Amino acid sequence: MKDGAILKDTHTWQRDVPVFEVPIWTRPFIVLCGLGVLGLILVVYREIAGLGPASGMNDAYAWGIWKTFNTMVLTGLGSGAFAIGIAAWVFRDKRLHVVMRTALLTSFLAYAFGLCMLGVDVGRPWNFYWIGAPWRWNLHSPLLEVAVCMSVYASIPLFLENIPAILDYFYDRRPDFRPRIEKFEKVIVRGFPWVVSLAYVLPAMHQSSLGALMLLGGNRVYPLWQTPFLPLLYVWAAAFLGFGFVTATLLFCGLMWNRALDIDILGELNRLTAWLVGAWLVFRFADLIIRGQILAAFVFNIFAFLFWLETALLIWAYFELRQSLTTRSPRTMFYAALLTCVGGMLYRFDPTTTAFQPKAGAVYFPSVIELLISIGFMSIGIAIFIFAAKLLPILPGSNRLAVEAQRAKPQPLIPGFARRQEQLVAGD
Repeated sequence: MKDGAILKDTHTWQRDVPVFEVPIWTRPFIVLCGLGVLGLILVVYREIAGLGPASGMNDAYAWGIWKTFNTMVLTGLGSGAFAIGIAAWVFRDKRLHVVMRTALLTSFLAYAFGLCMLGVDVGRPWNFYWIGAPWRWNLHSPLLEVAVCMSVYASIPLFLENIPAILDYFYDRRPDFRPRIEKFEKVIVRGFPWVVSLAYVLPAMHQSSLGALMLLGGNRVYPLWQTPFLPLLYVWAAAFLGFGFVTATLLFCGLMWNRALDIDILGELNRLTAWLVGAWLVFRFADLIIRGQILAAFVFNIFAFLFWLETALLIWAYFELRQSLTTRSPRTMFYAALLTCVGGMLYRFDPTTTAFQPKAGAVYFPSVIELLISIGFMSIGIAIFIFAAKLLPILPGSNRLAVEAQRAKPQPLIPGFARRQEQLVAGD
């Protein structure tokens, strides 16, 4: 039976199906682990040598990519649990429950490694014990709320919401554990209303605070980005970044491991993303016009170029998202999600780095060590996701046909991805 025929009638995803019969220790996985080890070794060097020899930061640019990219940008990509959770629970879009575990795991990893990068940036691990002395905290620091909210969000709501996948693994493989697992599930279910409430409040608070931080930059942030609505725009961007990243992850995993796709659910994710991106673009242009800063977009300089680059990517993403609802093409869906992520990442990155002017003549460019540490930590996060998705019930799929589908040989990457997935959906 052809792969397309095997997967032809699997248009309805079931929740949380492990990736069967796919080895964990593949060449890409080993490369990711190697990059992670290299990053950890360089972290040790950074702690010994200090920020000066290990980074490109200076007195004018005290923030490097460990904060501006790994924290500002990657936590935006990791907002899938926040955005999809609100759509699924608050607005009762029940179809999205099937992708919640994917969103939860990607969010947990993005936040966990964002916090790790904050630790690398701040350094001085020997002073970590002061975290247990709140009376010594700097209550006047604008970063305090961000640090507290991110830490609590990652260590309580996201951590606890990922536990059911681990329990399911042992429930299926260790029948002798089932009575204890059932008792434990009853305990954690009672606390989940409080956990879910925190999962909505905490990310909204710190995502808006990340935007508010740049308000303190005043005229050092170029006018195309500096607006009183930065907190709102940052939360809003985090929402469509979360949707886009989860959609891209689901489609990419479908390619890599030959998993069936549910176009209806992917279409719903893209529909919501299109509304968020379209409304965000309208709001941003309206803000520029009302503030009288729209002419700054037509000045011949690098800042206008960056503005139109991120705007063009998001406009392109919007039309691709709308088109995917008509064509129902996995290719269009993937490109739309990818464009959404890249455009949103640029918007989150520009105000903190490329559009930030601390003083005339100041220049910052990350050092090779900075880049390798960032790449290393991202590699560890991706490796953990691959390991968890292959071992635990994280990704949606079809129990009835999963084993047969996994036996198919993985196909080449883009553009073969598009043709392959269209065959899987159409049954050709």
